[in-house]
Amino acid sequence: MAMRQPRYGDIFAAHDEGESLAERARILWAEYKSDLESRNLFTTPRGRMVDRLVRLQVEYEHHYPLAILEGPVRLSPDNNQYVNMLWSQCQKMSDQILKLETALTITPQSIGSKVEGAGGDRPLPTGAKKYLDRSKAN
Repeated sequence: MAMRQPRYGDIFAAHDEGESLAERARILWAEYKSDLESRNLFTTPRGRMVDRLVRLQVEYEHHYPLAILEGPVRLSPDNNQYVNMLWSQCQKMSDQILKLETALTITPQSIGSKVEGAGGDRPLPTGAKKYLDRSKAN
C-alpha cells in the first residue's frame, strides 16, 4: 500500500497561521514525493522521512525571517547580551534538514553519484582531484 500525504491541515491546525503552513507543507510533500518517485526511490520508510523533512522545512521557513531580523545576540532590558534561542533553533533545524535531505538523496551532492552516467556509487571528483588529473594529462 502506497503512503498517502499526511493531513497537514490537522497537523498545523493549532497554529495561528495553520492553513498557510499546511498549504506550504502540501506543496513540499508533492515536490519531494514526485522527485523520489521519478527516481524510483519513494518507499513507505522514505515517505515517513519526507513527512519529517516537510514539517521541519515549514517550521524553518516560518521562523527564519524573525531569527534573521533579531540576529544571533539579543539585549536584555538591563543591556546584558544573551543568545537568541530562536536563532539557535533555526541553526539546529537547518542542520536537521540537511541530514534528512542527504539521507533521502535530495541534495545535489547525494544525487550526484546515484544519477545514471555519473559513475555508479563512486564519489564525484573534487575540484582538487580534477585539477590534479588535468595536470597529469599535460
